[in-house]
Amino acid sequence: MKIYNSPKRMIAACLTGLLVAALLSGCQKELPVPGNGDDAVYGELKAASITNLMVLTKAETLPAGFEEQLAAFGEIVSTTPEIGMVVIQPKNGKAQAQIAKLQEVQAVVPDLEIQMINPREAIEVTPDHIGSNETFFAYQWNMRAIYAPHAWDAGYTGAGARVFILDSGIDADNPDLAPNLNTTLSTSFVAGETYDVANGFNHGTHVAGIIAAADNQWGAIGVAPHAELVAVKVLSEVTGKGSFSNINRGLVYAADNGADVINMSLGALLNRNGNYLVDGEWIQGPANLVQFVIVAQQRAVNYAVKKGAVVVASAGNDEFNADGSGSYFKIPADLENVIAVSATAPNCWVLDPAPNFDLPASYTNYGKSLVSLAAPGGNNVCHPFDLILSNGAGGPKTYSFYFSGGTSMAAPHVTGVAALIIGKNGGAMNPVAVKQQLIKTADKIDGNGVSAYYGHGRVNAYRAVTE
Repeated sequence: MKIYNSPKRMIAACLTGLLVAALLSGCQKELPVPGNGDDAVYGELKAASITNLMVLTKAETLPAGFEEQLAAFGEIVSTTPEIGMVVIQPKNGKAQAQIAKLQEVQAVVPDLEIQMINPREAIEVTPDHIGSNETFFAYQWNMRAIYAPHAWDAGYTGAGARVFILDSGIDADNPDLAPNLNTTLSTSFVAGETYDVANGFNHGTHVAGIIAAADNQWGAIGVAPHAELVAVKVLSEVTGKGSFSNINRGLVYAADNGADVINMSLGALLNRNGNYLVDGEWIQGPANLVQFVIVAQQRAVNYAVKKGAVVVASAGNDEFNADGSGSYFKIPADLENVIAVSATAPNCWVLDPAPNFDLPASYTNYGKSLVSLAAPGGNNVCHPFDLILSNGAGGPKTYSFYFSGGTSMAAPHVTGVAALIIGKNGGAMNPVAVKQQLIKTADKIDGNGVSAYYGHGRVNAYRAVTE
């Protein structure tokens, strides 16, 4: 394929060959946190509008007869015995208090919604690496930024690793994704929506392409182009949102079906006093709400890790400094056993003969207490080229590619490198060992310790599989 050396030729070719996506849904810049850590500053708090309740048992299992006992208070929506969780649609407003009095119950909370969201040495990229014959590889600066082509040249492409994507679904017919997508295991937890998505920009499809778009001499290429993908739809393609209980169910499902890596490009910002941020507005909740929402999702994450899955999540797009802001909690990124990923970006790389791909993205959340690793997420400086190019969804024989940006795009780079590590080691691998390898081989962009913007460093695919 032709590699464009002239920025003017590159821009002209790109505008005629690609669909440019605005920063949509969970990958757009969210509103800044009111008060940036000051609990007194919220503006107007709105009342919650929640239909279902999430019930957690004390024992992290479901006692015999417990579901029948709950049925007296409403309709059972779903049960997840692996983590002691039941979702119920209550009969009336008294049900929550009545259920909370049951001996087996630890907590009853509203089922909130969650939203979509320098190398040590210069290594020359050879002109015949496998990515060079993909149609749009010239625009995939992100792959070069993490040295993915060098990992491919060394023979590591993610074969043998199974990656579950908890998101808004995946286009099952896309030629870049179909070769790697396990349609038998792919599923949806969103009522009325299948995992196979409709036309246009689709968050889950874009994420999937970054992780494992196939090496097929067409379209784009992913970090781990021979990894297996499984779509687990936990977010509505229509609203970009999904319930916390469905995220938890998705984690358990992935764990029970052989997940090596789980990607969650989604998140919510919570305040420990019970309030939570939805679509830029703070919703008022009871004081213990956040505590038990965290407990429930931590159970699900721990279950997945114990089953052998590496769990990766976006750090969030709130421009938020987590250090010194202990009253706020970004879920799932702030949970234990989760690799939280911040976003990096270039500054007009198409006009720079020696671009720096490792600048902090303008929107990224940061803080030593939050960020584990950094990866390309893109920025909107030289629109659209500083964003991340990946796949969109399409109808029969209609396929699209989009530039988009956010920590939603950063997390799948780390997920892809984790798949490379696991593939190199023959499949299933201890999640702690994978995380340690990711951290050990990351490039220390900002000092030798832990950095607020980069965590342990920007992920490096080549070093991850050769050191």
